[in-house]
Amino acid sequence: MAPDMKKTDNPDDMIYVLGGSGHGDAGSGHVRKDCGKGVRNKWRTTAFVLVAVLFAGIALFVGRRLYFRFEYPRSRPDSEIISGLQHGMPGRPGIEFSEKEILGVPLRIYALSGLKASFADSLPELGEDVYLVTRNSDYRIENGQARIIGDYADGGIVREKSTWRAGFMAVVGGNAQIGVGRGGRILRYVLKHEGSFFRQLAVVSAGVRCQSQYILKGKVSRCAYARDIDGNLYYVETVGPETMFGFADALIEYGFADAVYVTGGRQPELFYRDSCGVAHGSYSDDKPHTMVVWRKP
Repeated sequence: MAPDMKKTDNPDDMIYVLGGSGHGDAGSGHVRKDCGKGVRNKWRTTAFVLVAVLFAGIALFVGRRLYFRFEYPRSRPDSEIISGLQHGMPGRPGIEFSEKEILGVPLRIYALSGLKASFADSLPELGEDVYLVTRNSDYRIENGQARIIGDYADGGIVREKSTWRAGFMAVVGGNAQIGVGRGGRILRYVLKHEGSFFRQLAVVSAGVRCQSQYILKGKVSRCAYARDIDGNLYYVETVGPETMFGFADALIEYGFADAVYVTGGRQPELFYRDSCGVAHGSYSDDKPHTMVVWRKP
């Protein structure tokens, strides 16, 4: 062998180092980069899912609120009801009584005209200016005391709050309007003008049943305030026991656009005065109902 020949020139004697510092570091770097990218993708996916769930929750909440507020068709907007609260009831003061049988349901119908409304916690003296007295809101007994169910305000003072019952009567300056809806605009107007307001079960809205409000089952005497398409106000009661469905169908067939339930059942002989001021019947109630009192201006 020549003296200047190096043993390392023999390929068999050469040592190859695989994965050395240069190559190996590059390989290790790629692995760490891929791991970091995977973590970031995982966080992006998690964030996307959380945002999607959040938006779905908000959409569900808003959707339920809108459905709750606009569950029933409306015969007129809030602005029209508020406008009606600024005008008195037309006609000669009095109650016009009639009896009719609609779809097999005998009804007693009291048409109101020229009267002013107010609320009362107890029966007032039935003087010559009092033309009609009915119950209004419902109540339950809590701790031995009667507690009103649903929104209730009198003289601009709120006494109870609850909007599930969709029917209502609003009174400002003695001018009364009924309607169906759960929005707060009308109640705010009533409170601003120191008026009165109660909620009850909605029976009819825009000429259709409000079936989800029919929580009172079976056959009993039924009563309601009702409004026709011309804006005239009535008090209606059944002669005998009826279902809510039968009562509602009779009111719709008669031509009423809206009807708001009145609790407590029919009076044996409802007290009212006709347009000549002649009194009929009497008011009787052995339970702590609040009342609507209609007077001659």
